[in-house]
Amino acid sequence: MPRIARTFIKTGMVFFLISLLLGIAVEIESLSLPVLMPLFWHTLMVGWITQIIFGVSMWMFPGRTKEEGFKAQLWGWLTYIFLNTGLVLRLVAEPMLSYSELTIWNLLVLGSAVLQVSGGFTYLTEMWPRIMSKEQRRQKRKKKRRKQ
Repeated sequence: MPRIARTFIKTGMVFFLISLLLGIAVEIESLSLPVLMPLFWHTLMVGWITQIIFGVSMWMFPGRTKEEGFKAQLWGWLTYIFLNTGLVLRLVAEPMLSYSELTIWNLLVLGSAVLQVSGGFTYLTEMWPRIMSKEQRRQKRKKKRRKQ
């Protein structure tokens, strides 16, 4: 399993635990923290489910190269960085929107959304070439042989 896939899956498991704790905190009536509900859903859906899906898909579909490292798997690592930076920004900024009217929190939430959407686009950039028909793979091999 490639390192990028393992990293996505392990990070997804960490966010699963965080979402579990947030879900418990939301259900404890004495805490009465409704501001945690959006954080619960973000950590569950983006932090856990999305990262597990990204990790497994990067493992299951043959990559452009088997080589490990940041440069060889640039789009996958950028996806990881954008997605997780955006999620952490959201976890910090979103609760603060309820307690403060400073525009910095609005800007951080907007920045987190931009980063997460960017993570989606870099994921598509990484995965699109991996999903080829048999005919497309044959043509690609033929072109490689001709170049050699």
